[in-house]
Amino acid sequence: MSISRLKLWLGGCVLALAVAACGGESDAPAHPPAITPPGAAASPYTAPFATLSPVLVSLQRDYEALSAAHDSLSRIWEGLARGEQVRCGELPFVPDPAGISDEGDTDYTNLAALLRRAAIDLTRSRQLWQAECATARQVPPSSVISEGLLAVRGAGDALREAGPLLAAVQ
Repeated sequence: MSISRLKLWLGGCVLALAVAACGGESDAPAHPPAITPPGAAASPYTAPFATLSPVLVSLQRDYEALSAAHDSLSRIWEGLARGEQVRCGELPFVPDPAGISDEGDTDYTNLAALLRRAAIDLTRSRQLWQAECATARQVPPSSVISEGLLAVRGAGDALREAGPLLAAVQ
């Protein structure tokens, strides 16, 4: 008889589990309702940078591209001024000065003007280096090195002035 009792007990357990799993009608909702104030629509999440002006974002990108070009062209011209051999290679990207604009937003007029000045100087520096790479000379004349240095240093001055202006408006 002990086997029958065991079967009866196991059968009862299975039946109890089946009834518990089925559940029953309940007045409680399956998921609690979301609490939202009346008339409030769910607004999508916006990251903190999403509030930046598109003009500022564009000027920030120009600043970063100009800084990278300045670093590259500075190494070239400073190396030449020290008498080092500098090899021609890939030229850095310099944003078009005409494309750098405050787009009528007077908050960014000074910043855009400094970035344009840096772009003009870096474009000149890049053009000088490109012309030197097209010649068969081993070393550019000192007048060309001086002009390249002046252009790249002028761009550096403009970028150093633009840095604090960019940080102030962010």
